[in-house]
Amino acid sequence: MRSFDDPIEAARAALFAHARALVGVDLTELAERLGFAAPADGAERNRSKGWVGQIIERELGVESDGRAGPDFAALGVELKTVPVNERGVPRESTAVCQIDPIAIAGESWETSTARHKLACVLFVGVVWPDAEHAVSERRVSSACLWSPTREDDRLLRTDFEMFVRSYFRMGLAPSITGHLGRVLQVRPKGKNAADTRDAFDEHGQPIRVGRMGFYLRPAFVAGILRNEAAS
Repeated sequence: MRSFDDPIEAARAALFAHARALVGVDLTELAERLGFAAPADGAERNRSKGWVGQIIERELGVESDGRAGPDFAALGVELKTVPVNERGVPRESTAVCQIDPIAIAGESWETSTARHKLACVLFVGVVWPDAEHAVSERRVSSACLWSPTREDDRLLRTDFEMFVRSYFRMGLAPSITGHLGRVLQVRPKGKNAADTRDAFDEHGQPIRVGRMGFYLRPAFVAGILRNEAAS
């Protein structure tokens, strides 16, 4: 049996073992154990997605305190619940963090919230059947404790610096689309069109732009989950 002299590494290993033990477990079973009521069949997608995330967070011991750091702050581990299809392929991009259009202009990849969030991630895949299936039919399908390889870090850095250099520092945040970025993309994160925050335009004049955040592309996360399954 592997020994862990570092208590943080030992705690991370225990967290990962807990997550791996959930593979194959139905969300209904977890919900009943934790006292969560399942959303009604046909509940809107965003609401049911939030329910799934809350169950996984509660089971693994995430304490939501509103801080901007990783979910498991003492361990430096971020938790990401990923809806996947029956083949284990992510159904959508994975949120990383929100973006402050003004503050990010002065950030580097090394100092960024995005890199801090992605330093160590516990990905938990949840099989997400077609829309007509009940929310309660979803089940945990995989768990992966991941840290970026040198190549991963290079790809993430390249995308991050492109967004900062070519858009945020140039006052072109409104021009960003989801097509940009190889592994990291910027997407809207607001509740509606009125959910905005301060920014500057290309002339240095203050404007308001829609709330946005960094996301990992599905293909990138699929590769992470696939590598874990093969290991």
